[in-house]
Amino acid sequence: MDIEAFPEIESFQKLPRQVIVKGGGFTLEGAKGNELRGLVINNIGHPVKDIRIHLVVFDSRKIPQISTSVMANPERLDQGGIANFLFQLKDYPAEIKDYHLYAGWKFDER
Repeated sequence: MDIEAFPEIESFQKLPRQVIVKGGGFTLEGAKGNELRGLVINNIGHPVKDIRIHLVVFDSRKIPQISTSVMANPERLDQGGIANFLFQLKDYPAEIKDYHLYAGWKFDER
């Protein structure tokens, strides 16, 4: 599902039953390096915690160049909750076109 499909979604029942991660695309800004902002949506059906977003950046030959992760803000989400994340890659000055995002999390057994 592309990020362009989000405005067409009328309810969470139409989303896949998973923790969904969508990035907006990298911006290259001089001294700040590359930045990627995005959203996390909890549609797993249960509260989750310790949400960590993982990023793998590939070069033009599909060889991984960087693997890193950040915590989502907030780190705990109820069903239907939305969080955000920000990757700042200061040590990677090249333009990033090919990358993969995925989420790691734990059930929140309160």
